[in-house]
Amino acid sequence: MTIHLSNVVAGPLQSAGDACTLRPFLHTDFSHSPSPVVMVDHFVMTKATAVPQPHAGSCAATLLLEDAKGVMQCRDSEGNDHAAQAGDLHWTVAGAGLLQTQQPVGPARLNGLRIVLNLPDRLKSLSPAVSLLRAWEMPVIQTSAGRTRVVAGSHGGWQSPLATPEALMILDGWLRPGATQLLPLPPGWNAWVYSVQGDLGVRARHCLSGAPPLPKRQEGDPDFAVLHAGSALVASAPSADDEGVLLMMAGKAPAHYVLIAGPAVDEPVFRHGTVVMASQRALTRALAAHEAGDFGTMRQDQAA
Repeated sequence: MTIHLSNVVAGPLQSAGDACTLRPFLHTDFSHSPSPVVMVDHFVMTKATAVPQPHAGSCAATLLLEDAKGVMQCRDSEGNDHAAQAGDLHWTVAGAGLLQTQQPVGPARLNGLRIVLNLPDRLKSLSPAVSLLRAWEMPVIQTSAGRTRVVAGSHGGWQSPLATPEALMILDGWLRPGATQLLPLPPGWNAWVYSVQGDLGVRARHCLSGAPPLPKRQEGDPDFAVLHAGSALVASAPSADDEGVLLMMAGKAPAHYVLIAGPAVDEPVFRHGTVVMASQRALTRALAAHEAGDFGTMRQDQAA
């Protein structure tokens, strides 16, 4: 198995007024496609900052990290009203389109990731569906190396209860100082790996067993990278190979990472915000549908 690692991208810290900071990542930032990942924002939000946003042609996931404080109210034009808290995942299959707002309620410091995943063109017309997965519903794997929350998909013999239209794996993991962890990557999948805290080493091209020693290279090792806090990379597994493995390594301090992996959507990406289509014509139609009110409406008290 040959797993290719992309360049390491350090997310630039940006400010949205005095109420929110974020580190944005776009699929175009990486030398290898992170598909199905289209964009990820690591945010820290203390007050309401945005008007309702249109979503279409994609799935949107908001993962609140376990140190989040307070409540995030998640409302949409389908009439859903969820109160997400630390460790929860708010999940949206946007499909044909909806409006959505996510805002803190009362005193809060919401630390989390907003994730946009591409849907294959054949699924972009799905009716919108929204759910909230509580932290206590997620399997937690505890080993001598650390702790892993299985947010979506399966890992280590454990399966998340989250229903997704396509195969998907989201892991929220901690490694103890000096610890290592093996993460299988199926053929045809890409993995977006982000260091939330600490230094995380990522080594590719490992088999589950019987792997030959890796050759030493004077010009550096393309199969190894270090992620400092706030940086990300992509690992890509060719579809023609057997299952390979990523080796995750913590440095001298604990490492906290989030991994998002799934089968590559081998289609063009035309994006306007969180509206994601496979052609410019389809994107233009979707934006026109939003302007015409086809994504639904939200009451003034919902949008606030």
